Amino acid sequence: MQRIDTEYNTLQTITVLGREMPDGIAVSALQPPEDTSEFPYIELHASPSAIVLRGWTPTDLSLYVPNGYVSVEVKGTNGGERLEVGFEEIKNGQSVSVTKVLDAEITDEWNIVTIPLAEIVDETDLSGARQFLIGGEDIQVRNITISSPDKEKFFPEFKVNQLGYTPGSEKRALVSGFPEKLAVYEGDIFELVDKTTGNVVYSGQLSMISEFDQAYSGEQILCADFSDFNVEGRYYLRADGIDDSLSFEISESVYDELLTNTMRYYYYQRANEEITTEYGGNYIRSDQTPRDFEAPLSYDRDVTIDVSGGWYDAGDVGKYVSPGATAANTLLWAYLMFPDCFSDGQNNIPESGNGIPDILDEVRVELDFLLKMQDNSGGFYIKVKSMNENDGDGDRTVWVGDGDRCITNSTADCTAVLAFASKIFREYDPDYADTLLEAAERGWAYIEENPNIYIATNYSGENNASSAFWASACVYYATGSESAHSWFLGNFDSYIGSLKVGTNGHNVGNMGIYGYYTYLLCENRDEEVVSKIAEQFEGWQRSVLGRYDANPWRIAINDWSFWWGSFNIILGNAQEMYIGCSLLGLDTSDAEKVSQDAVNFITGVNPMRKCFITGMGESPIKCTFSNIYYGDSSNGVPSGYMPGGINSYNGGIISRFPLKCYYDSANDWFTNENAIYWNAVMVFNSALVVSKSQ
Repeated sequence: MQRIDTEYNTLQTITVLGREMPDGIAVSALQPPEDTSEFPYIELHASPSAIVLRGWTPTDLSLYVPNGYVSVEVKGTNGGERLEVGFEEIKNGQSVSVTKVLDAEITDEWNIVTIPLAEIVDETDLSGARQFLIGGEDIQVRNITISSPDKEKFFPEFKVNQLGYTPGSEKRALVSGFPEKLAVYEGDIFELVDKTTGNVVYSGQLSMISEFDQAYSGEQILCADFSDFNVEGRYYLRADGIDDSLSFEISESVYDELLTNTMRYYYYQRANEEITTEYGGNYIRSDQTPRDFEAPLSYDRDVTIDVSGGWYDAGDVGKYVSPGATAANTLLWAYLMFPDCFSDGQNNIPESGNGIPDILDEVRVELDFLLKMQDNSGGFYIKVKSMNENDGDGDRTVWVGDGDRCITNSTADCTAVLAFASKIFREYDPDYADTLLEAAERGWAYIEENPNIYIATNYSGENNASSAFWASACVYYATGSESAHSWFLGNFDSYIGSLKVGTNGHNVGNMGIYGYYTYLLCENRDEEVVSKIAEQFEGWQRSVLGRYDANPWRIAINDWSFWWGSFNIILGNAQEMYIGCSLLGLDTSDAEKVSQDAVNFITGVNPMRKCFITGMGESPIKCTFSNIYYGDSSNGVPSGYMPGGINSYNGGIISRFPLKCYYDSANDWFTNENAIYWNAVMVFNSALVVSKSQ
């Protein structure tokens, strides 16, 4: 076994104030260093000032309290001044503060003051710490840190898919933990136990996956493989020296509820609609944004239009056309790839029973909203939200774009999905398909006339021309338009980077990959272009499989990609692999394996032993960040919500290990916010694994 530094899992030192000015501090900006100082400093006020720890979201610092301390470099004007420190944290949705005046010797020279956390927070546990508080008159401070000699949290050893496994599938659970604490070894016996009878039905030996996963979890990882067992029932795993696993099911229908719940998410996200007991169960609510029926335009507030309907984008009540188009696109591709997985009445929504699969009824809710966001010019507005981005002020403004002009990328995103949807809806409602197509053609005409109207937006950055490329393929697919075909061919080489080796799949700001995929559906294709797509795709697929094979947790993601919405990457890469293989006539078995392991990871085979889908499994997350369904309310969040997930960039102070940078808090939007385009990739992968069990 490789040599491991004994300090590898010590709680990391958190820099509260370093060389950069932190957010949210009500004091003058950092002063330049003195000739002999190492760090710039701030001058304090008499009353405590707040230093935000992690972008106004809370962080669990409770492990630091028993033996940890705050270290502050401090200097008084004359010496003998008093320093006050403390924390503000979120408890049950409320802000609670605690401070303490220190009995510390402060001189007119720089000195380090060390304060045990236990002396500061005797009335709280810092499980929801949000701000560090510090005050003192005529005092300068710099280089503030929080440290502890204690170790990071040790999670339960058995990691299983908490939903379960289909009888004929590969069935793997992982056993992991910090090497010095893990009480099982390679070759030890594990047993599969029938939960009802208590009988051992299968046994095997643990195999080694990684002696020390330094890059992702800091853990030793072993595997319990029971793929040979295929009798349906409810089971759990056990091994001497460690706790039993959570229970799980072996069944052909084990993922059916996952698919239904992740689709029903969209009903709960509907805007301008009362959620009733008949369809919403305990999660009833009224319309959150009634002003959407008559909202003013951003450039002329005397003009109001009806922009009701659609889905709230995420944890907030904004409605953005680019994420909406992206989400609807993914759901439409799920239906296109796996039509047998979707049926009328499946989701128990108001439209159930109309003879149309519920997934298409739900997508239509968003498409109807996008239609309302089209300007007379043919362009599409950006979003519906308060002018100051504050959901609490009640304002609902239609953000147009560049003054009174719609921007190219939001127009292109809407044009693409409306054109694509028209092909799918034609089977069920030809008149509606015509409406979608007419709007898409008007949108395409606007793009041709206005190809370069770009501004930086929340989702599609400045000069995001990949959206127009995607739209050109969708319009060509729906209409056979030669102008759209020429646009696609003329821009083909510019966006082949969407399938570049080492990149991830789609995101809201780059839908280029779906330009290629949609083109593969077209009847009159340029076969030379198809060959180039195939060549590029095969190289991209090999790079994704390389990441998957190299990762001990069997997820296809670059080690630098654990940022906001990482679950979209993990699931999206599997989604894009499967679609590409299917359209190009390639073997889909590798893509199916990557998808299944992505689902396994999300549902419990991860270092934190969490099922990252609300309401599912024995240890699910309790909430997501949501201003619609607050996680600390009596009912919490409906089942089927998936957060963006692990985020080592905005959540780096949570853990030194990337796969543990997640906080199950209703107030943490960096790791725990839901979004319509993230849940969509979960729907797609759920449908994929369901389809393989049919």
